[in-house]
Amino acid sequence: MLCSNGQLKRALTLCCALALLVVAGCTSSPSKKDEAEQAATAEGEETPFVLIPSPYQPKGSAPSQAKKEFAAAQTAMKEKQWQQAENILLLMTETYPELSGPYVNLGIVYLQTKRYEEAVKALEFAIETNPTNMDAYSQLGLAYREQGLFEQADMAYQSALEVWPHHADSLKNSAILYDLYLGKLPEALERYKLLAQIQGEPTRELKGWIIDLERRIANGDD
Repeated sequence: MLCSNGQLKRALTLCCALALLVVAGCTSSPSKKDEAEQAATAEGEETPFVLIPSPYQPKGSAPSQAKKEFAAAQTAMKEKQWQQAENILLLMTETYPELSGPYVNLGIVYLQTKRYEEAVKALEFAIETNPTNMDAYSQLGLAYREQGLFEQADMAYQSALEVWPHHADSLKNSAILYDLYLGKLPEALERYKLLAQIQGEPTRELKGWIIDLERRIANGDD
């Protein structure tokens, strides 16, 4: 069937209009969100800090009697009654072996009484009992550090931060290890700054550490 000149012109006009729509769709302007992201990137703005929630998961609910005994052990520890605290915690590890908290506090008691090898064993039990107990890793790092086992201490802190990158105690202890024991000043500064973000309003002590490290790094200190 042959088309008239008028029909042919209308068909050509329709095809051109459709082609223009396709091109417009392919080259459409970015959304406001895209524009904002591009502007932020161009201006070099940092991504806002977002605190990662703690992954700690207690294994079940502790019995009421266990809570009372744990509180008694903590009171003894605050009063530096180490033997009394040790006796309570040892009994708890036998009665409630599924709880990691008594192992952690027992490790702290051993640390305070300079029984470092026993502290390591208690804290390793705590981690085995509950791998999400961050305090166990941090205290384990201290137990290794006190024995001069700096690489093992570093590994303990790194293990904690792999589970929870924003665990404050592990970041602090790791930074101290790098700063005072291993001479890794940039790494220490990085951790101190992250700790400051976690705190929101950094303590005066932490601010002083950051300023001191920045000065030492600028001066090329080892």
